[in-house]
Amino acid sequence: MLLLKLLKLLFTRSKKQETMNLVQKFIPDGTPCDTKKKLDKIESITIHWTGPYPGQSPSDVRDWWVNSKGEASAHFIVKDSEVLQCWPTNKVAWHAGCKQGNDTSIGIEVIPMNVEGEFSKLSIKTLRQLLDTLPLVPIIRHYDWTGKECPKYYCNSRWEQLLKELGRL
Repeated sequence: MLLLKLLKLLFTRSKKQETMNLVQKFIPDGTPCDTKKKLDKIESITIHWTGPYPGQSPSDVRDWWVNSKGEASAHFIVKDSEVLQCWPTNKVAWHAGCKQGNDTSIGIEVIPMNVEGEFSKLSIKTLRQLLDTLPLVPIIRHYDWTGKECPKYYCNSRWEQLLKELGRL
């Protein structure tokens, strides 16, 4: 009986890993997008979209942050089954557009499947798997911090549907 439970657990875990491909490629310390601050208490997770650029890869987004010399970044970038981690979750990233959001929230950028900003089903599945590895805290939108239309496709009643798909409503 115990062997059966262990096999089932291993199968379930391998099936999950089959979908989410997490790669850590941290942004170098000292770049302009480095806040140089520790994230002491995670109170929420903020969801973003990268803008109407469905052709981007997670590496494209990360490299733009590093090379743009701007104060913008996030902890993770998701596209389909790919997850690129850009900062450790105990470090502040500039993503929420306000001090409170940056200092208390993990930022996740999702590359949309179209210019309207809709996330692909695979991206949603991967995002859900990623969220399962992070603290169980409220999931909010960039919009909720600043009123910016981000993630654009979900700045309306579609947000509740996305939260349901993520298992958070």
